[in-house]
Amino acid sequence: MIRTVLLTTAALVGLVASGAVAQAKIGSCDEPILLGTTISETGPFSTLTDNWKAMTEAFFDEINKMGGIDVSSCGKKLPVRIVIYDDQSNPSTAVSLFEKMASVDNVDFFVGPDWTSLGLPVPTVAERHQIPIVMANVATPSAYSRGLKYMWGTPYPVVPLWSQRYFEMLTKVQPQPKTIFFVTHDNPVMKGITEFWAPKAEAQGIKVIGKETFPADAKDFSAIILKIRAARPDIVYISSFDNVSGPLVQQMRQQRIKAMDVHHTMLTGALARQTGKDIEGMTGELAWYPAVGGKHSELVTRVLQRSKVDMFESIFTMGRISAYLTMVQAIEKAGAVDREKVRAALTKGTFEAPPGPIVFDEKGFATTNGAFTIQIQGGKVAVVWPPEAGKIAWPSPSWQ
Repeated sequence: MIRTVLLTTAALVGLVASGAVAQAKIGSCDEPILLGTTISETGPFSTLTDNWKAMTEAFFDEINKMGGIDVSSCGKKLPVRIVIYDDQSNPSTAVSLFEKMASVDNVDFFVGPDWTSLGLPVPTVAERHQIPIVMANVATPSAYSRGLKYMWGTPYPVVPLWSQRYFEMLTKVQPQPKTIFFVTHDNPVMKGITEFWAPKAEAQGIKVIGKETFPADAKDFSAIILKIRAARPDIVYISSFDNVSGPLVQQMRQQRIKAMDVHHTMLTGALARQTGKDIEGMTGELAWYPAVGGKHSELVTRVLQRSKVDMFESIFTMGRISAYLTMVQAIEKAGAVDREKVRAALTKGTFEAPPGPIVFDEKGFATTNGAFTIQIQGGKVAVVWPPEAGKIAWPSPSWQ
């Protein structure tokens, strides 16, 4: 079984003092490759990481079952171990833990963390120690605009690709929608999605006939719904996190709003639990779902099954798994447990993940495919675009 370490800050002090955490021999062909990460096991982000520790353990256990990571300069495959700490959803804690992994654990490489609040300060640790880091769900472009040379990230999906496949689908369905109404959660990411995709809709001939923004604590959406009713859009596009838009969906149903489609950027299990049958027929985005297949999909499916992680319930999981896949492949491309060679491989390489190839720009920001379009059909998740993945029910029967 893979060695993992999960510590709170208090427990950490005792272990460091006693020397209980084993140190890796960096670059060795005789020792396992040692990776280091933190997961937000506690704190406000912990609701987004359910079973991720088990998922991480299962992922590297599966890699080791296949013999490990192929290191050509060693002439063999090497097993991999991973050190896991709880960053408590706290940036200063995360920085301290990554510093410890660099200075005490002597990890070879970093993977993770997630979230912009952690992804801004942590890479400075990697830069200082010259340790390549592939972060996961750090999607804010400014995090990558600081000239750092040891930082990469695999968020899914990024804002410019968020609804790429959805708007492609809208050019193919019949009847084609002519109008769209954007309803946006007052959040920087969600406002960024609307600001990017509203002009894209106009450019492909779908007229934007409404834009409304609501605060995270909104409970009464009657004013917005009256405007939607008056505008009578073909598409209602809800750009929102799932934990704040439940009342909007429920009140749209109560007020019998009709449309060809109601689209939600974060269509998740959490939203389904809030709204029940009201979510039927809605479309949304998922980074990936096992039915889609793709490169390494069998490995990822086994990992998800072992750790009981559902992509519909845990929509940021693919960002995490892609960070792991990318680092494994970068080491193989480098052919050595060598930080500079791995850095070069990450800078120039193309990496495979189930949703499609990952290519990094000069800043370390990932160019990936857009999210897959899903629709709730009969209470279940159906991948409906690209067309080879499934079939869209259009116009959405439950919103007619």
